[in-house]
Amino acid sequence: MADYQPDLRFVKAAAESIAPVLKQGDLVILESTSPVGSTEQMAEWLAAARPDLRFPQQGGLPDIFIAYCPERVLPGKVMVELINNDRVIGGMTPACSARASELYRIFLKGECVETNARTAEMCKLTENSFRDVNIAFANELSLICAEQGINVWELIALANRHPRVNILQPGPGVGGHCIAVDPWFIVAQNPALARLIRTAREVNDAKPQWVLDQVKMP
Repeated sequence: MADYQPDLRFVKAAAESIAPVLKQGDLVILESTSPVGSTEQMAEWLAAARPDLRFPQQGGLPDIFIAYCPERVLPGKVMVELINNDRVIGGMTPACSARASELYRIFLKGECVETNARTAEMCKLTENSFRDVNIAFANELSLICAEQGINVWELIALANRHPRVNILQPGPGVGGHCIAVDPWFIVAQNPALARLIRTAREVNDAKPQWVLDQVKMP
């Protein structure tokens, strides 16, 4: 993402690399975290490269089935979670969802939950944006507590004694390769509406510098 804008060049390159070998009955699944509409865009690239084949967006029974299925794996436990976690299967058509589910059920112990491609794409972005917003609340709370001379750790422990409150622990920002990136896909496509999601990203992006400033204070 350049300037927080999605870059689908690698998805396009992957689509164009497999297009020459596609044959009737094949299934193509996009697993990469992508903005909403990426699966449909991939299908258009494939159709342009292979006009001799029918794709789901062209109506009727397709020659090529296309779906989106995001990963839900934790680094260090990839193989365990790849098998045990539920998978959201978003086909471009119900038939595409069914074909993709058949593939995943070969090895999956979790449940295959079928939906459409756009909802599946948004589901992956929503999962990580939800986590980012909750982390941002804890991080922003730590900034306020520092200003007010309050021990944020004690405060959160006390607040979490409420039966319906579960505030996360603040930290130096957000790590990993997903949470710090995925919310920007939503913001890029919905800049006027994704105000909370954008603010959460800005809070978490600014936290590392705040931590460094605290360390450098005399």
